[in-house]
Amino acid sequence: MIYLPPFWDHSERLSQVPAFCKKYPTAVIHYRWAGWDGFSPASEAEAHENANSSSHFNWPMPIHDTLRGYDWILQHLAPLDSSRRDVYVFGSYLGASLAVSLALTESHPHKRTAIRGCAAYNGIYNWTTFLPNHPIHELPKNISANILEDIIGRPADPGFQDMKYQAETLFSSPEGLFDPFVSPCLFFHTPGLLVPQPPRSSEETGDEIDKILAALMGGPENAPRRSGLVFPPRKSTLKIPECLILHSKQPMPVIAHRKGSRRLKQISVGNHFRTQAHELAGLMRRSLEKVEFNDRMKWDDDFGGFREEMDRRIDLRDVGFERSPFEMPGLAQEAIGEWLEDRTTIHPRDQVSYPVNPENFWGTYRDGN
Repeated sequence: MIYLPPFWDHSERLSQVPAFCKKYPTAVIHYRWAGWDGFSPASEAEAHENANSSSHFNWPMPIHDTLRGYDWILQHLAPLDSSRRDVYVFGSYLGASLAVSLALTESHPHKRTAIRGCAAYNGIYNWTTFLPNHPIHELPKNISANILEDIIGRPADPGFQDMKYQAETLFSSPEGLFDPFVSPCLFFHTPGLLVPQPPRSSEETGDEIDKILAALMGGPENAPRRSGLVFPPRKSTLKIPECLILHSKQPMPVIAHRKGSRRLKQISVGNHFRTQAHELAGLMRRSLEKVEFNDRMKWDDDFGGFREEMDRRIDLRDVGFERSPFEMPGLAQEAIGEWLEDRTTIHPRDQVSYPVNPENFWGTYRDGN
C-alpha cells in the first residue's frame, strides 16, 4: 500500500495510517504542500492572510515529492526475483488528487511492480471548477425562480469549502489548476476555459483576484470549447486501474418543482465532493468503454457484460455525510478494507522488513503494523 495523507502537516514526522492499511506493508509519502496547519479549518480571511507564506511549498512541489517517493519504492521494495508485486494507492482530500493522478500515470499491467488499483475519498479532481465563471456555477434554467435564492445560500461540505478557501495558498499561479496531475479529469478532456494569467501586482488579493480572473477569462463566448481526449493514449502501455471512488453526501439536497411539472424532484446543483467524484468516475468509465472495451470486443465475441465490468473496475459510492472535515467516516474505511480484501492476497514472503534510510526518502515505510 501507498498512503497519501489528506494534507501536509509539517508538525508530524510520522502519519497515522488508516486501520485498513495496517494489515498490508504500507509506505507513507509525505508530500510538501502548504495550505493547512493541523486539522483546524481555515476561514477565508485566514487563507488570504497566509496566501504568501511557505510559497515555495505550493504546486507543483507535491507532485515532485510524490513521484520521487514512488520511484524510491520501485527501486527498493520491488521483488529481487521475477515475481510480481501489486501496489495499491490510497489518498483522501489533497492526497486523493495525488493518488488518482499517480494511479492513472503509473498503471502498467506488463510491469512486474506497478500500481494496480486506487482508492480515493473526497478529493478535488478538477480544480478549475473553483474559477469564477466555470460552467459548473451556472444554475439550471428549468428550476423555478422562487428557489434560486435558497439554492445559492446553501452551505457546501465543510471540508470542501475549506479546500476552496485554500486554493490561493495551494497554488502560486491560477494556471496550476489546469495541470492534469492535480486535476486528473483533464487527462480526459480539455478544460473548456481560457488559462488565466497571474495578477501583475503583488498587492492585489482576495476579491480583486477573483475580478481579475473573471476579466481575463472573458465570457463563455470567448472560451474554447471543451473537447474529449483519448486517455490512456493508444500507443501507451497504460491501463485504467481499478478504482474505488468514495464521496460524502451532498449536504441539504434541493427538492423542487421543475418548470412545467407538478412533481417534486431532488436536484443536484453546485460544486461539491459528490460532483467531483461523479465527473471523474464518468470519465474513467467512458474511457474504458470507448478505448479498452471497444478494442476487446473486436476479438472477444463472448465479451458482452462490459457494463458490469465497467462498474466493477470503477466503483463509485456515497458514504454518507461528512461528520468532521479531513476525517474518514467508518463506512468509508469499511468499504476500502473490503475492496482491498477482494483484490489482494498476502503471502508470507511479503511480511518482511526492508532497510530504509529516511534521509533519502520523503516517505515512511511501515511493514505490517
